[in-house]
Amino acid sequence: MCWRQHGGSGLGASLSEVLAMTTSDRDWFLERIGQQRSREAKEIEKAGKRRS
Repeated sequence: MCWRQHGGSGLGASLSEVLAMTTSDRDWFLERIGQQRSREAKEIEKAGKRRS
């Protein structure tokens, strides 16, 4: 579950931070990571198309 973002969202967690989270916080964080990963993938794809 440890993850670092590509963009500047500031969303990231170390192993110790994840282990200290409550179950509901971890569930929220996992959902949020999925959303952020999708956004970042779209932005990376758009940036690649602009270069072409």
